[in-house]
Parts: sequence; C-alpha cells; structure tokens
Amino acid sequence: MYIFIAVLITIVWGSTFFIVKDTVANVNEFYIVFIRNIIAAILIFLYALYKKKIKLFQSKSIAYGAIIGFFLSLTYTSQTIGLKFTSSGHSAFITGSAVIVVPFILAILFKQSIRSIELITTFLVILGIFLLTYDVETSINIGDVITIVTLFAYAFHIVSSSHFVNKVDVLSLITFQFVWSAIFSLIALLIFGEINFNISFVDWNMMLYLGAIGTLFCYFASVWVLKYISAVKLIVIFALEPVFASIFAYVFAGETLSLREIIGSLIIIGSIIYYQLKDSK
Repeated sequence: MYIFIAVLITIVWGSTFFIVKDTVANVNEFYIVFIRNIIAAILIFLYALYKKKIKLFQSKSIAYGAIIGFFLSLTYTSQTIGLKFTSSGHSAFITGSAVIVVPFILAILFKQSIRSIELITTFLVILGIFLLTYDVETSINIGDVITIVTLFAYAFHIVSSSHFVNKVDVLSLITFQFVWSAIFSLIALLIFGEINFNISFVDWNMMLYLGAIGTLFCYFASVWVLKYISAVKLIVIFALEPVFASIFAYVFAGETLSLREIIGSLIIIGSIIYYQLKDSK
C-alpha cells in the first residue's frame, strides 16, 4: 500500500512539471509558489483544526514544521525560477539527482550506513534519468545552477521529514510544514516578486491544481508515508517522476519519446524493481 502511495505521488508530480513550465511564462514565479503554498496551508489547517484541535498546537511540531517548511518553500522557489532559464529536461535531471544525495546526507548526519544495493540502484537510476531527460543541445546556464539548490533542498526535505515524523503528531507536523512554507514564500514574494490579480482563468486553475493536488496531497502523503518506509526507498521511487512527466508530455503536449528516452525510462523502472526485490529479501 505504501509503495503504491509513493508511486501515486510521483505520478501527480509528473503531471505538474509541464504545468509549472507553462504557468511561469505568464505569472511571476514567487507568486506561483506563494499561491500553491497558501492554498495547501489553508486547506490542511482547517482540516487539522477540525480533526485534532487539541494536538495541533505542539511546540515541537511548530519548530520541526518550520525546518521542513523552509526546505519545501526553497524547493518550489528554486525549481520554479530555474525553469525560466533552463529546459525541463535539465531541471528534471538535476532534481532527480537527489536520489544520490539522500543516502550520503543520512550517512553524514545520522551515521546511517550505505548499502551496496543502494549504491548500485542510485547509479542505475541516475543513468536512466540522464538518458530520459537531459537535453544535450541546451548548454549549462544560470537556470541549471539555480536548480542545484532544488536538488539539495529536496534531499534535505526528505531527510529532515524522515527524522521528525516519528517524534511528533504527524498531522500537526504536516500542517505546520505548509503554514511555514506559505510564510517563507510570502516573505520572498514581498521582497522579490509582485502581487498580480490580473491572471487568466486557466492560470488560476493551474495554480489551484498545483496547490491542492501537486502540493497538499503530494507533500502530505510523502511525509506520512515516511513513517512506514525508509527515506532512501522513498527517494528511489520518486526517481520515477521524470518517467511520468515524459508520459504526460507525450499524451497532453504531443511530445514524442526517442529510443534513448525509452531506454532511460526502462532503466529507471528496472532499477526500482530490482531495488524492491532485493530489499524485500
């Protein structure tokens, strides 16, 4: 069940990739990040207030939520800005490289050993992501450099979430994650962005989807599922994101998959199946 939920998260994230790319062409990037965060924060706060009012306002949940909320806000902000300057392929490849970073962060901060199966799997996944997403015709640019911030913010979000999720009430932690992320993104918007209500109906609908489904559902589910599966296993499954992003681009945007991209997708899927089978043994 938990593996299925993790895969479902990657499917939704894959569907948001081309949406962000299209929306950021018309709407300020800081405004997009704030709107998707505030939508998620309001919805989860109202639900938590109704469901667990007594357990909601815990000092540790507020503090831990600030940490993972900062990484969440930084992940969305840096990735959205990066997409203004680089190709979606470069962005997907760099972000997907978090599969390498997470095991080493765990090893450095929490003395967690890195197993040989994890090294083999991460190497194969990165090879697959490279073949699937990397646009060799686009030169390295400032967008790639900015997206490197996404890589580390994304990795630290997974690691910190896995560390805090068993220390406090899960719903309270997730709620304040979104509240703090909305606060941080509002500060960034007021400093660097611009507030604009003259936005098309289509773009508003896209941001609503990003907030309610691409943000609230995905990050609620990803933090919750960390109670039951390891951070390394989760980030390996998340490597499927560019595969689903390519499928959505093919279905809705008419993009075709080359032989190289098909091989890359098969390597990623095969690597994850290999990891699951070996890990279960």
